[in-house]
Amino acid sequence: MRSLYKGIIGFGLVSIPIQVYKAMESERVTTHWIHDACHTRIQYQKYCPTCERAVESGEVVSGAPLPDGRFVVLPPPEKSPGGDHTITILNFPELREIDPVFYETAYWLKPGPGGQKAYALLAQVMREMGRVALAEMRLRSRPSLAVVRAFNDHTLMMHRMYYPESLRQDGAALGPADQTASEKELDMAKTLVDHMAEAFDPARYPNEHRLEKLRQIEALMPTAEAPRAAQPGQEVLDLMEKLRASVQAQAEHGTGTE
Repeated sequence: MRSLYKGIIGFGLVSIPIQVYKAMESERVTTHWIHDACHTRIQYQKYCPTCERAVESGEVVSGAPLPDGRFVVLPPPEKSPGGDHTITILNFPELREIDPVFYETAYWLKPGPGGQKAYALLAQVMREMGRVALAEMRLRSRPSLAVVRAFNDHTLMMHRMYYPESLRQDGAALGPADQTASEKELDMAKTLVDHMAEAFDPARYPNEHRLEKLRQIEALMPTAEAPRAAQPGQEVLDLMEKLRASVQAQAEHGTGTE
């Protein structure tokens, strides 16, 4: 894994140096649009219909749309001074008090040099007290709320969160408020839930769609490597063996979890 950045967890007067790693990877199998005639990857240009020409990246700025169709040009975002990556703990709620709807992205936290003891202390105290840390963080100049929690006996995980105003409140009224269930219906439903109740085991639920896509790619791979068009200025990467290894690993993993 590659560290996204180094930072500090502010725990009262205690500063815990940490390294942040993205915890999740995309489940999608990477595909690109290519030209069917020559199998070259399609390129996209930024095009201005008013000036009728392609626009270079240096000419592009950020603009907020107005109701009349015009735009307000926004200044470039300010960079964090000195790489300020402080995660400031605000308080310690219980995990069940935070609705999962607010969770956005997960990160692993690794203790930096000199921070192992305080890191382990924070993980142990939250685990034993059944608490998590609500914090403020900044990633790539974007401030947000976050939850820091003990993932297991020795490792902390951080979840970047949506702000409460991001939640579209209109959706909370979509359920039928005028429907009630009889006692007999409730008892029958509870019996069914009890019958189907079991602990969550993530290994039992592999991404079958992804596995099938990888099998399809392997089946379509040419047995002999066809000549490739030269790509000036680019290194030609041999992905065939990597894809085959990925397919084999995923197939073995899927077989092992059945």
